Amino acid sequence: MARTPIKKRLKRILRSPRLLLITAILTVLGTTLLFANKGLWRHIALRHEISDRKEYLAKLQRDENEVNRRVNLLKLEDASMIERIARERYNLKRPGEIIFKEN
Repeated sequence: MARTPIKKRLKRILRSPRLLLITAILTVLGTTLLFANKGLWRHIALRHEISDRKEYLAKLQRDENEVNRRVNLLKLEDASMIERIARERYNLKRPGEIIFKEN
């Protein structure tokens, strides 16, 4: 029952040149708006990419703030503290110094 009106509409459109032209123009415009280089799908994809990049930028900024905080803490510490950290974590030594490791 529902297919009959659609068939009648299609027959009417195909018989009338004016309706056929209008339908063709609307189809081309709709397709162009959706799928062209600056179309709706491209716009949605770019919006999604922008939001992903904003999230990544926020993460990088948080990481940068953390690193800056640690650098500031190290700047506030005295030289002996920095030397102790360098010796313990990175096994650094002074020139001519011999390091003995405990087992």
